[in-house]
Amino acid sequence: MSGKYQHLYSNDQQMNINEKLKLEQFKSIFISTGNVIEKLDCNQNELRTLTFSKLIIQLDEDIRFKLNPDINLTYTNQHPKGLKIAAHESAKEIPFNCSKNFIKGFDDACKTVNFTFELETELCKFLPYLDGKHTICNIADHLSTSEKEVLHLLQPLYEIGFLVLCSKSLVPALTFYTHLMNTERDYRVKSLQNPYVNNHDDLEYLKDVLIQNLFALYHYVSAFPEHLGEAISHISNPELKEKLCNVLTGNYWHRNMLLKGLMELGYSKEQIKQRTPLPATLGIINYLRWLAKTDLLSYAACLGLTEYPAVSEETAHTISNYILAEWDSIELLNLLPKEVLEYFRKYKKIDYMKARISKDFFDAETYLTPERQAEIQSRVRVFIECQKAEVLAITQYSQVMAA
Repeated sequence: MSGKYQHLYSNDQQMNINEKLKLEQFKSIFISTGNVIEKLDCNQNELRTLTFSKLIIQLDEDIRFKLNPDINLTYTNQHPKGLKIAAHESAKEIPFNCSKNFIKGFDDACKTVNFTFELETELCKFLPYLDGKHTICNIADHLSTSEKEVLHLLQPLYEIGFLVLCSKSLVPALTFYTHLMNTERDYRVKSLQNPYVNNHDDLEYLKDVLIQNLFALYHYVSAFPEHLGEAISHISNPELKEKLCNVLTGNYWHRNMLLKGLMELGYSKEQIKQRTPLPATLGIINYLRWLAKTDLLSYAACLGLTEYPAVSEETAHTISNYILAEWDSIELLNLLPKEVLEYFRKYKKIDYMKARISKDFFDAETYLTPERQAEIQSRVRVFIECQKAEVLAITQYSQVMAA
């Protein structure tokens, strides 16, 4: 890469940001788990390198971006000396005053991103034009640079969820996947919050909520090989198929691990296997089965929301400790015997360490049309609604049982 924004990149086609992951997103179960887990640092610093190999391509209309309306912008009051920001007719339409505030990053339910000083400085010049109306061509003309240079700066910001695309454009599959995971993880965490359960202090009620969550996890894990196997049967890429087959082989015994945990509750193996999942849990499983047959990329995107994001070794260690601490705090509530929870604790640790496969589906693709992008995002939202329905169903079922 060469040009006026080259200094923003650590090397060719890479941009560094400082990311602080919110560990709340790694909770295994959406119920109150006491105060023990709060003793851990709620955030984990991560130096993230944004990488892209292909640029977004315009179709019948030029490329347009705007700020993601679902994030919270963070500011600093100090401007670089000598920085001049062009005024124009649409300045009053953007959701901040760039003459008074200097954006240093943003915050959502999963992370806090802080830009480097160099990126802050350059981005401040672009902000008045990120309203969804100005095209890449307009921005390039205003700032006396090339369209390619503008895209080199803005595309990584689209990937991390700072920007959303307003035009119908061809987007590299991996670029779209990265953007989708960043925005939809945020939406999922916000959607699955259950204040009623988290504020409940009836231990018998919480015990039943916990048991229902354990059974839901058992049913989900039991069904995983079936829909993944279905997806594999529709894959033509030999390398991807081989990798997924290896993942499939390693997942078969996870069901037995959770089965042993449920048997510690006093259920027989036959009783557990004959127990029907809640309709909402069946909805999640059947939706994944249907996607595995009909839409592999949407299937992969939904799986991506259930995977842990790739992080550095240091951050991975912190997250692993957080997950274990969550189960420690559940254990301290004395809702269930330690022997029951131990099997689920072990599974979640394995689940965190397992291979992340969703990205590989998109890695095998090139570009996605606007229609395909919209279809995948729509189906991911349906999947999140299915998960939300399961959380609500468990809450309501436990209320009936406690009545």
